[in-house]
Amino acid sequence: MLVAILGLLIAAAVAALAGLAAYAANRVIPAQTREDYRDGSGVITGIVGTLFAVSIGLVVVAAWNQVNTATETSATEASNLTDVFWYSRSLPAPQRATLQTLATGYATTVVREEWPLMASERRLSPNAWRLSDQIRSFFQTVQPDGSGPSARYGAAMARMQTVLDSRRARAQMADTGVPPLLWVALGGCGLVALLPSILCGSANRRVHVTLAAAVGGMVGLVLFLVYQLDFPFSGGISISPAAFEQALHRFDSIRALGVG
Repeated sequence: MLVAILGLLIAAAVAALAGLAAYAANRVIPAQTREDYRDGSGVITGIVGTLFAVSIGLVVVAAWNQVNTATETSATEASNLTDVFWYSRSLPAPQRATLQTLATGYATTVVREEWPLMASERRLSPNAWRLSDQIRSFFQTVQPDGSGPSARYGAAMARMQTVLDSRRARAQMADTGVPPLLWVALGGCGLVALLPSILCGSANRRVHVTLAAAVGGMVGLVLFLVYQLDFPFSGGISISPAAFEQALHRFDSIRALGVG
């Protein structure tokens, strides 16, 4: 809700600035000059406007797909970590307690420390990296005896590898956004698409100002939307650590079952 209000405020601010600029242009630039520029720049304006619309559409689709991918990656990481926790029930008491403590500490660190860090600095927590390495090292100390324990161990190792792969993918996505050069291109296309409505508007001042404000508000709104979708773990449209919070609840339920 707050993001929607902020987006409307930014759109209104850009619309007001465009309207004021159009009002000034209507008063300063003679009507015949505006008409000459309007007739001469129609084709170019149409091409730039189309390029801006297509570029915005492609960026929004790509950014939204990345948000969906990041959501699935986080869910996969938390789900496989839960399976690793399930595996701890088949271990002897000392190893079971160690693995459960490491898995719980990892999920808790991800929720409380890593998620805010991804939002503010777009990087993962060193403490969470350390805990993931400790879980990985823990599996090297397990020596299963028999076909059944060996099969369970192999499955748990595969789950842990998926956790690590998902974590590495999450680290990359946390720092991957719209390239700066593309932001320059989007801003330039938006400005070029907006200028004709400001400089070459209708002879009727009210129509001139209204159309310029409408175009300015739309350009500001779509650029704000792209900005909010820029990084999947920060901004107004971002992924929450709900998957890991749910994993922590599952840990409590699994721990309550005792030894399996």
